[in-house]
Amino acid sequence: LCEPEPMELINAMPIIQFKPVEARARRSGRGIYQCPLYMYPLRTGSRERPSFMLTVDLKSGPSTEPEHWVKRGTALLLALDY
Repeated sequence: LCEPEPMELINAMPIIQFKPVEARARRSGRGIYQCPLYMYPLRTGSRERPSFMLTVDLKSGPSTEPEHWVKRGTALLLALDY
């Protein structure tokens, strides 16, 4: 993760390929931000269509802590429109 340009609210993310693996203990190491992934921009969703999908572990960068991205409300979105 890196800081956006001024007045830049949305930034494209490279394609991420998910590989299914057996569940194991999660280790949240230093410098890893557990970024929430939402299906829709409305993060709360609705009862019929929840928006939250899962968390994606992203490197938070050498000079920033994961809490920095939490305070900024950083999240991944699958769709920008409904």
